[in-house]
Amino acid sequence: MRTNSMIMSLNSPVIENLTTDLAQTSLDMEEFTRPAVDCFVEAMYTGEVDKLEKDIFEDVNKMAHVFDVSWLTKRCLKFYKSDIMNFEDDSYEDILFACEIASKAHYHLNQTKLVNCFVKTIAARGVDKGIFVTRYLAGFASVPKRKIDMALMIARDSLDIIGNCLMAYLSFVLECKSFDENSLYLLQKLNTQNFRNTFPVKFKQLTNFVVSLSLQSDCAEETAIVENFVKDNVQANESINDLKEKQESAVKTLESKDTYNYGADYCNIDLNAETENLTHKTSATNTDDPQLGWIMPISSSSSSLSEDGFLLRLKTTGYEREKKIRFDFILSGVGGSEHRRCFIMECRTLDLWRYYISRYGSPLESASWPYLENVPSVQVKHWTITKTSVNLTVVCNGVTVLNFNFLSKIMNSKADERQFWFNWSKSCVSIKFEATFEKSLLLEKRR
Repeated sequence: MRTNSMIMSLNSPVIENLTTDLAQTSLDMEEFTRPAVDCFVEAMYTGEVDKLEKDIFEDVNKMAHVFDVSWLTKRCLKFYKSDIMNFEDDSYEDILFACEIASKAHYHLNQTKLVNCFVKTIAARGVDKGIFVTRYLAGFASVPKRKIDMALMIARDSLDIIGNCLMAYLSFVLECKSFDENSLYLLQKLNTQNFRNTFPVKFKQLTNFVVSLSLQSDCAEETAIVENFVKDNVQANESINDLKEKQESAVKTLESKDTYNYGADYCNIDLNAETENLTHKTSATNTDDPQLGWIMPISSSSSSLSEDGFLLRLKTTGYEREKKIRFDFILSGVGGSEHRRCFIMECRTLDLWRYYISRYGSPLESASWPYLENVPSVQVKHWTITKTSVNLTVVCNGVTVLNFNFLSKIMNSKADERQFWFNWSKSCVSIKFEATFEKSLLLEKRR
């Protein structure tokens, strides 16, 4: 394409330097599409951007920055606000398109204005950042680092969203076995001070979790990254190696005490515990006396929760066919509002139990409920039910019989169902307990 170098130079100090000072007579534009180059040249000649369209915007915007055409850069920003950010029915595809343009402009051009515009617009339109970021980071193992950076900029002060995504990935994709390149990158990029000050409980959960994973690793780089991430949260500034030695010592002690005798005691790995206690610990007294370790539950009663979230232990000492145990969770919402969700377990036989997870209200007929998996065939059962921002887990006599992942539901559900599952991931304020068991159910007494 032939152009007038004088006209091009009047608009671009970069082109002026190339043609006048360096005596260059041609420019290589092969990385840009022909329609985008046509639009750019016409803009330089006429001062208008009549040919600018969404599908060539990224290239035109890049040329405006590379060749330092200041007025065209401003026109591109205006077009981004008026056309690209004009979502139809808040379509995920439209929002994703605008997000990727801003992400690439920030990564390749160090341009922050498009990112700021994107973040402000989705906030003004009430787009749920949690749902969007969760979908945006799907397939986290192969996500480019610029998308991780963009997710952090979208979340800004809502870093609990990022923490939830990371814990879900480490738990259900990497299976609590290790870190990978992207998870370590995210740990390095997280603003720990902001996270800790804004969401202290969630931050504590995440730090405890990554410490527990690092204790299994012999990689010096992983240990250094985790130590830097949790340096202000490990009690007495203990190093990961100190914690590893303490854990190994604790495990040997517990093994010598035969902690796994489920006829009396039971144990649980509590990732919400203090960092120095990230190992098996006995959770109930060696007795069936309600006064010492267990109490008869009061149906329809409510319980407050500790700051570490929901962790309930109960014991069934016999089997009562078609009897149910129900928990209604009161979950925190925006501006003090609350969401109610319920979880129900129903006894069918000694080793067959159904469950139901739903919104607050009357559940479906229990005949359609799925079954818990691998429930032990023993008379006395010790149950541990844990709800985190990532999942709801049920453990029976040391066997995980349910591991229900909320984030997986968010990513794989239809649009009208995502908010429902996202609300399940919110913090629990209190619990209402109901049961139709008549005599064989006990709850652990809180001390």
